[in-house]
Amino acid sequence: MVKNETQIGIRVTNEFKARLEAQADKERRSVANLVRTVMEEYLEQHENQDEQP
Repeated sequence: MVKNETQIGIRVTNEFKARLEAQADKERRSVANLVRTVMEEYLEQHENQDEQP
């Protein structure tokens, strides 16, 4: 079976981690899912900007 996912690691402050966890709890999702969703939205927005003349 081929894996189509990989892991990345980032460093954040304790305060930032707490903020991520609080937001994820509010949305009833994992921190990983929250971060992945935000990153996907960011990339889609910026990739689309690059394509416009």
